[in-house]
Amino acid sequence: MKSKVQAIIIDSMNLGEADKLVTFFSRERGRLQGTARNARKSFKRFGAGLELFTHAGLQLFEREHQELVRIESADIMFQPIEINSDLRRMSTGSVMLELVKEFAPPGERSIPVFHLLADTLRILNESDAPHFLLRIFEIKLLSLLGYQPRLDHCLSCGGSAKRQMIFLTMKGGVLCPDCMVSSGGDQVRLSSGAIGFYYQVLRMDLSKISRLKPSVEIMEELDSAFAAHTFHILGKRLRTMAFLNHCKMIT
Repeated sequence: MKSKVQAIIIDSMNLGEADKLVTFFSRERGRLQGTARNARKSFKRFGAGLELFTHAGLQLFEREHQELVRIESADIMFQPIEINSDLRRMSTGSVMLELVKEFAPPGERSIPVFHLLADTLRILNESDAPHFLLRIFEIKLLSLLGYQPRLDHCLSCGGSAKRQMIFLTMKGGVLCPDCMVSSGGDQVRLSSGAIGFYYQVLRMDLSKISRLKPSVEIMEELDSAFAAHTFHILGKRLRTMAFLNHCKMIT
């Protein structure tokens, strides 16, 4: 069966002498994986259409009961050249792609997730604040996929988050200091400012997000909370985060 999809290339690796194994997130069918025969030799059929971050129209062929589709050709719709030429943008974008690869279920269509990824990559291509954009993207992505933490009230007493709260990864929410029994370990603390910013991001359209001006402290709090949150859900660290942290040190 033949079909055509709009897709963002989120992972790619070489197979043999000329083929590629490509993971992509499509508008029509969600996250899929396929092989592209002779992709490294056939410029006419593929060109640079299977490069990371590329928004492309893919011609697919598939047989029933086969897990992998076959990518017949790729037509570039948008290629974020500035992401690939800037280390900060590239490392940030790589984390975004890995988040989609790890969290989006295979074969499940989500038009909002597709547009979030496509629109964020277009903004990242011109952004001077990639770290800020990554936090926005992760907050919105996890909410769309059903992994949104509850930060607006204490999970125990129900009190509103108008003061510093403690984030519990095991429960996916916060406790107030009065209800928290210390375990003796590190605790992720969130100020009312960080929690307020989080809910502003959820409500605000992506095109207007640059109006938000969070402090360095708020960003650091949310970085810690979401690093713990994603680790708890996945049971592992994101591979691309090491690359991003290294790039922060040298740029």
